[in-house]
Amino acid sequence: MTAELIAEWHDELARLTGSLGNLFNRPEPRVVFAQFIEGLLAELPKKNGWTLSERAGHATGDRMRWLLNGSVWDADQLRDEVRDYVVEHLGDADASLVIDDTCTAWPPPDSTPTTP
Repeated sequence: MTAELIAEWHDELARLTGSLGNLFNRPEPRVVFAQFIEGLLAELPKKNGWTLSERAGHATGDRMRWLLNGSVWDADQLRDEVRDYVVEHLGDADASLVIDDTCTAWPPPDSTPTTP
């Protein structure tokens, strides 16, 4: 890993989040959105509103909460634009994506087996 590669990733992430700024009516949520995404991608031991806010330099978690709970933006448009970005930059005409969210461990690891 080189400093140049990290700088390229940072620049590309800034381009991506900047291109998604049209999702928001005001500039403030655009900035917090970029900080939110950077926080999600950062190596933090826990990722929650407080840790993301602290990483962004906010005194409280209010801005992150507002982004998620009060700010007006279109989740479907965000999904579509991120999908288009991924297809354009990472896509392969011969590839297919399979998502399987059914891999639930059973029984739960902390349970005690019982017999009938």
